[in-house]
Amino acid sequence: MDRVIEKKPPSPTRWIVPGAIALGLLLLGWELLARSGSSHLTIDASRITTALVQNTEFLEYYPFDGTVQPATSVYLDVEEGGRVDEILVEGGQHVEKGDLILKFSNTALQRTSIDTETQLLYNLDIQRTSEVDRAQSGLILREQLLDLKHQILDAQNKLHRYDELVKDGNTAISQETYETQRNQVRFLEEHRDLLEERIRRDDAHTRELLGQVRHSIDRLNTSLDLLGKIVKSLEVRAPISGYLSTIDAEIGQNIPAGQRIGQIDLLDKFKVRVKIDQFYIARVQVGTTGRVNLDDRNWEVKVTKVYPEVKNSAFEADVVFTGAAPESLKRGQTLTVELTFGSPTRTLTVAKGGFFQQTSGRWVYLIAADGRTAHRVDVRLGRQNPREVEVLDGLREGDRIITSGYDTFNGVDQLKFNEPLKASRGRT
Repeated sequence: MDRVIEKKPPSPTRWIVPGAIALGLLLLGWELLARSGSSHLTIDASRITTALVQNTEFLEYYPFDGTVQPATSVYLDVEEGGRVDEILVEGGQHVEKGDLILKFSNTALQRTSIDTETQLLYNLDIQRTSEVDRAQSGLILREQLLDLKHQILDAQNKLHRYDELVKDGNTAISQETYETQRNQVRFLEEHRDLLEERIRRDDAHTRELLGQVRHSIDRLNTSLDLLGKIVKSLEVRAPISGYLSTIDAEIGQNIPAGQRIGQIDLLDKFKVRVKIDQFYIARVQVGTTGRVNLDDRNWEVKVTKVYPEVKNSAFEADVVFTGAAPESLKRGQTLTVELTFGSPTRTLTVAKGGFFQQTSGRWVYLIAADGRTAHRVDVRLGRQNPREVEVLDGLREGDRIITSGYDTFNGVDQLKFNEPLKASRGRT
C-alpha cells in the first residue's frame, strides 16, 4: 500500500540571503547617489561661531612662555673637589664678595702639595751645594793659576838673565842649561793656557748647571703656587656680592672636580629665558622685539641672545626689557613673551578659530547672505597670530565664515541652519 508523503512548508532561511543581498545593493546605490551630488548637513545655528573678513592692520606675532632669571649670575664650580667639611652660608642669603661659603678637605691634594714642597727644598739644597762646590773649585783653580803665573814670571826673568849672559859671551851658562830654562818657560806658559781653558769650561758648566737647577726651581715654585691656589680653592668664597641662590652640597659629601654646587645672582636686573618652537628658529634673531603684558601694562622687550641648540623640538633665547622693568618681577616667575615678526601692514584678516586645526587653512565654510546656509570654499591663508590670520585668496572683505571647529561636520559640502543667522553681508 502506497504512503502519502506530506510536503513541508518552505523554510524562512530561504529569504535571508537574498534579502541581505538586496539590502546591500540598496545601500550601495544610496551611497553612489549621495556621492554623485553635493552632501549637506543640518546643524544648530546657536552652536557655531562666526567672524567677518575685514581689511585691518595686521601684525604677525606669537606668544612664547619664558622664565624670569637674573641678568647676571656667577656659578660656583668646584675646582678640585673633596669632602665637604663645613657649610657656612645657606641658599637664599645675601653674601659679600670674599665671604667664605663652604670648606672642603682633600688629603690627596694636600699630600701632593707637601711632596712638591719637599722636592722644591731638595732642589734648593742641590743648588746651594753646587754653588758652594763650584765656588770652592773655582777658587782652587784660580789659586793654581795665580801660582803658575808667578812661576812663569820667575822662569821668564831667569831666562832673560841667561840671554844677557850669553850675549856677553859668559861661558858659565851652558847651552844645555839655557835650553832647559827656555823649555821650562814654554812648558809653564802652555800649562797656564790649559789651566785658563779649564777654568773657562768649568765656569760655563757651572753656569749651565745652575741655570738648569734654577729653571727646575722656578717650575717647582710655579707648581707650588698653583697647588697653593688649588688648596686655597678648597675654601669656596663668594666671587661677587649678591644672593646665593642654592647650595647643592651636604656635610660629609664627596664632590668631584668641576661639579657645580650653586650660583650667586645679582637681582638688580632680570632677563627672561624663553623656549621657542623650532619652526621660528630662522626668524628669531638678536634684536627681535616683542612685548610682555604684566600688571595691566605692555612692557617692551628684545632678544639679546639666541641659543641655536634644539632640544625636544624647541630652542631658547634670552629676552630683556628695553626700558623700565616691572617692579613685580621675581626670579623663577613665568611670563608670556609675544615676539613680533616684521612691521604692521594693512591686509584682509579673519579671526582665528578651531576651523584652522581641522582644515590647516585650506578651506572654510562661507555663510550665505541670507544666513540660512554655508558652503565649502577653497581659500589660501598666510601669516597668522594667536587672534587672527591673513587672507590671501578665496574670500572678500565683508564675507562671513564659520570659525568654530569643523570636526562634527564630516566635511560635507553644505551646511543648513535650523534657523537663519542674523543678516550680514555675504555671498550666495
